[in-house]
Amino acid sequence: CCVHLASWEKENISSESLEAARIACNKYMVKTAGKEAFHLRVRVHCWHVLRINKMLSCAGADRLQTGMRGAFGKPQGVCAR
Repeated sequence: CCVHLASWEKENISSESLEAARIACNKYMVKTAGKEAFHLRVRVHCWHVLRINKMLSCAGADRLQTGMRGAFGKPQGVCAR
């Protein structure tokens, strides 16, 4: 039994969604083929780091932050492309 998850469009898939797909595939394979009858491997190419530039939304926030100056951001998670 072979399962392929392929996307024909360029999109980002987060590491959390890949983990959920792996768990769902594992449950399905254990139910249909048995626990010892398969080997599951998730191969992902091109990891990208997602970054976030937090902005304040309170009164007087324009005096406290610098906007888009130096807006490289902090790492929030990773995704596969």
